[in-house]
Amino acid sequence: MKKISLFFVAVLLVSGITYGFETEIRNDTATEQMEQMATAQEESSGLTPKRARNTVIRAQQSPPQVPMPDPYIPAKNEAPRLAQATAAPHAGAVYTSAAVANSGTDAYVYAELERLSNEVQKIRKDTEKPNPKKSFSTPKLGGRLLFDAWTIGHSNPASPSTEDYQNKLGLNELRFTITGTGYEAFDYKAEFALTSASAASAAHTHPNDGSPSASTTIGQVTLVDAWVGAKNVPFLGYFRAGHYNLETGLSYMGGSAQTTLSSMSPSTLSFNLGRKFGCTSEHLFANDRIRWIYGIFQGQNINNSRAAVGDNQGQIFNTRLTMAPYYADSGRHVLHFGGHYSYINDSTAHNSIASYVGGNAWLHGAPSIGAATLSTSDITVVHHNRGGLELAYQRGPFRAVAETFIASFGDQGTATGTTTELGYFLTGEHRAYSLPTATFGAPTVKRPFHPFKCGGWNLVDGYGAWQLVVRHAYTDLGDWRETTGGYQNDWTLGMNWFWTPNIRCIFEYTHSNQRGNADLVSSYQDAFGTSIRVNF
Repeated sequence: MKKISLFFVAVLLVSGITYGFETEIRNDTATEQMEQMATAQEESSGLTPKRARNTVIRAQQSPPQVPMPDPYIPAKNEAPRLAQATAAPHAGAVYTSAAVANSGTDAYVYAELERLSNEVQKIRKDTEKPNPKKSFSTPKLGGRLLFDAWTIGHSNPASPSTEDYQNKLGLNELRFTITGTGYEAFDYKAEFALTSASAASAAHTHPNDGSPSASTTIGQVTLVDAWVGAKNVPFLGYFRAGHYNLETGLSYMGGSAQTTLSSMSPSTLSFNLGRKFGCTSEHLFANDRIRWIYGIFQGQNINNSRAAVGDNQGQIFNTRLTMAPYYADSGRHVLHFGGHYSYINDSTAHNSIASYVGGNAWLHGAPSIGAATLSTSDITVVHHNRGGLELAYQRGPFRAVAETFIASFGDQGTATGTTTELGYFLTGEHRAYSLPTATFGAPTVKRPFHPFKCGGWNLVDGYGAWQLVVRHAYTDLGDWRETTGGYQNDWTLGMNWFWTPNIRCIFEYTHSNQRGNADLVSSYQDAFGTSIRVNF
């Protein structure tokens, strides 16, 4: 029995030793295969192998958790942790590609990621935009180009030859604008018009702004706007100083870039005060629904003239109050009303008010009465008042605008004007309304007009936006009918075709009827015009 027992014990011992030896060989073989796979993967990834082949570090417990650097977080000094992970790895830790993927503890890969993180941060620093709190933004260049063509028919039974209008074709306006912001508190604008020398001269002497001459020869660069504004100034709100428009009505504040048709209405153009040098304070209330602006301006135009203009330039106080009690759907539905007032102390006493066919001063007037159909004589009153009311309602594609104007020159007379305008977008768009400026802008075109070429064919994508406009304007200069004054009625039917919000074609017809002079002789003009407007 003892011999049998000893035999079985010997068999068991031999079997156990043999099994353990075979198991160790199999483990070593599997580990070596895993090591070879990890090294091959590193070589294929473009990394230098960090260990010699057949080098095995056995893993007895979980490796240390060393977080990987985030390439999108600014790099910091990770050298101590990296040195610790490299010089004194956890006892028996296994660094394989699988371990790297699962736990991110491989010191070599960690170092590679840290290097990449530094590279990413360097690229981001080189391409980072300037901090708006610490610098001015890059100036933005813009402008507009207005090209018009007009055919004018004239009838005057009393003097058919002396008051004849000529057809017009050419560049109406070309301007370049530079705008920008700075330190999140300032903004600025500089605008220049390329005009002929005679147009620049007219801008100095004429009380109204924007009367380009008939010539399209570029002779002089005229300063139009030059101002800087500061936001959130104590007690002053938005404060602006420089050379810019006085606020004398809703349509005039939209400027020539956003006129409903090719020009402002006759009354709007007649009663504006143009651009002067001065400063204004602007305040917004009730979630920007109420806007109030007031300012003091120099009485005379300066433009870019360096001529002596006298010691006393006069002064103008200008204010405008507007409200939008109903404002919905980002301005698609809006009710606007307001008023403006100006007190003028003009020491030179050469004020006058003129009326133009369709409100288009570029068309000029009859030779016998200068550049206007009707006008007051030079007024010798130094102090006078101007004001007006404005009302606008927009409901989706429909918009109605009404404005009234008045200028009182004491015992020398009073001039008045009215404008009524209806517009409807046949394609469903609407004019954008800005609460901070209380003005209407360009529409957002749903399907911009876009010609393109496809397979040898010229095709068009989108039909743009189409707006039908009807406008009536009345100007009363009856107190000066003994000279060159009188009354003027203008009816205008027009169509706007917006290719994009910045490009449009205008087609319009204006019937203008004047009754002037002491005998109230009647004459009329029929003007057919087309225009291309580009704002960039």
